Amino acid sequence: MYYAAIDLIAILVLIIENQDILFGRSKTYNIKPWQVYRQFLFSVLIYYVVDVLWGAIEYYKMPRLLFADTTVYFIAMALSIVLWTAGVFYYLEAQGRFANALRWTGRLVATAITSMTVVNIFVPVLFTVDSDSVYHALPLRSMLLVAQILVLLLVSVYSFTAYIRVRDRGDANKHRYRTIGLFGVIVSLFLFMQLWFPYLPLYAIGYMLGTCLVRTFVINDEKERYKLELNESLEVMELTKTISSLLDNMPAMTFTKEPETSMYLACNQSFAEYAGKKRPEEVVGMTDKELFDEELAKRFAQDDRVAMSMDEPYIFIEDVADANGNPRQFQTAKLKYTDTFGRLCVLCMAHETTDIAQVRREFASTKEEYEKAKVNAVIYSHISQALAYGYDELFYVYLDTEDYINFGVDDKGQLVEKRRGPKFFDSCQVEVNTLVCEEDRDKFRKAMVRDTLLAEIDRKKSFDMTYRVPKDGESFWVRMRASRMLDNHDVLVIGVDDVNEEMKIRRAQDLLREADLTRRLSIAEREANRDALTGVKTKRAYLEFETRLENTIKEGQDVSFAISILDINDLKQVNDTFGHQAGDQYIKDACQLVCTTFKHSPVFRVGGDEFCVISRGEDYEHIDELVHSIKEHNRQALLDGGVVIACGMARYNGEDSISAVYEKADNEMYDNKISLKEGREVR
Repeated sequence: MYYAAIDLIAILVLIIENQDILFGRSKTYNIKPWQVYRQFLFSVLIYYVVDVLWGAIEYYKMPRLLFADTTVYFIAMALSIVLWTAGVFYYLEAQGRFANALRWTGRLVATAITSMTVVNIFVPVLFTVDSDSVYHALPLRSMLLVAQILVLLLVSVYSFTAYIRVRDRGDANKHRYRTIGLFGVIVSLFLFMQLWFPYLPLYAIGYMLGTCLVRTFVINDEKERYKLELNESLEVMELTKTISSLLDNMPAMTFTKEPETSMYLACNQSFAEYAGKKRPEEVVGMTDKELFDEELAKRFAQDDRVAMSMDEPYIFIEDVADANGNPRQFQTAKLKYTDTFGRLCVLCMAHETTDIAQVRREFASTKEEYEKAKVNAVIYSHISQALAYGYDELFYVYLDTEDYINFGVDDKGQLVEKRRGPKFFDSCQVEVNTLVCEEDRDKFRKAMVRDTLLAEIDRKKSFDMTYRVPKDGESFWVRMRASRMLDNHDVLVIGVDDVNEEMKIRRAQDLLREADLTRRLSIAEREANRDALTGVKTKRAYLEFETRLENTIKEGQDVSFAISILDINDLKQVNDTFGHQAGDQYIKDACQLVCTTFKHSPVFRVGGDEFCVISRGEDYEHIDELVHSIKEHNRQALLDGGVVIACGMARYNGEDSISAVYEKADNEMYDNKISLKEGREVR
């Protein structure tokens, strides 16, 4: 009876671990792979029950029942094989010829087992049971078990191969392939041992271990993933509710839609009623063609395309019919935007103006009521038009009286009147000290003069100005835009919006540009003061140095320095004989000699073949030795054909200008140059 006891344990483990899949109603498992896996678990459960009965019947020696139970045993085994392979390939979404071949191989093996089991009822081909209730396995039984082992191993090979492939891609679900592969290896191993020990419940143990493995590393992860997806769905639903709540508080018929598909994403109650629906939820997910007739749907689609092509709100007045065919007139504003999911959408606010005509007809006898309704409708139209540009505060000014109304938007997003007052332009001049920061008050005063402001608007159609306002002890940038209504030039609308962050970014960019310009100027100045061929300072740098030195002398400071002028001999001959490239190298060799000699003095190239050195400090104290070293070099160069440099030096001795010292050194250089040429000719 120990045989049946192990199967009973396997039954309990299967039911305890998988009761949610077997008997639960969770939406997690309402997809095809898990439905097949549930069927697989039931087939394993049937196999366990059959195996329990087999152990009990064999123990009590009932040959007929043992034969019948063994027959069902093989059919249950075949059922579990075909369901396992089907479930695996559904779950892994396996594609390709190899995957299809494996799936059909599982079906063929299961069909073969079932067919041979039925044949065995009439002709012994799989097993026999003698009169003593002894089970005898026939060769075909072993062959079919081997076929099952091969199918399981092939599925494992496929899973491990897929595991390696997705692991290299960093797939978060790679463990599912590894777990399914291990399941096949474990069950194959115990099924192989079952070949040699038919009286041990090894196959049941293999299934028990395999289903526990799948439960631990696949099922639980899938449940967790489903919870995450459910939470995301709840967040989307909450966002939709928030948008719908926002739209419901809008004082106009409002909706948002995806223009590419014309599908409505959210709307308020006003639009739902216009579309012939009881609630906004009935509109969401539907398209223009589903809600309205074909002509009206085409008009809406055309308006959407125009709005998507504009960077500013698209505002227009149109006559349309509602879902019941009643004629209605709307002033509509459409604005494109990108939602949190990256979709390009359009937001629409439509204010119905049909009531103005109705008021005219119904209250013709009461002109005051009609005029009041007309004025309110016009005001609302103008304010809605301005609000579409996203202002934080609006001023509606009657230019004939200069009375004004100050509008704003409350916490619910509804248009509210903040205050009214007379003499708008005078009020701006009076309140400037409290409303505008000190550094921008003069600019604000000059701009908010009636004639000046209207002249600017007439010239450019609108007037924009940025200025700073005090807020919580700090200054914040705002932008003001003033414009006159196209249909009524006696009305001025002024909008003010917060542009503090925009101005901060712009100022930071200006500072970066200034820093970059300074850096470029510094580099250009360094390049202008550096000779491109030799790397020493240029004549421009010498003139700057000369100016600074003269200023030092004029300030009465004690200055000691010497100027050395050095000129390269025979440069023209080198250029004419060997070319300018050799001449350039000749200049660089001469410069190297000068720099090496006057190590502690600035060297300037003041001409094509002429250098100037201003020596102070250590070089000044040894100036005679340095000049002598140049002359010694020249003496040797005249003998072996090296670079010859004429040199003249003069010390500052209270002269009126630096140029006087320079001229003395230059004269000495020319004298030396003549003597060097004569020396070369003698040689």
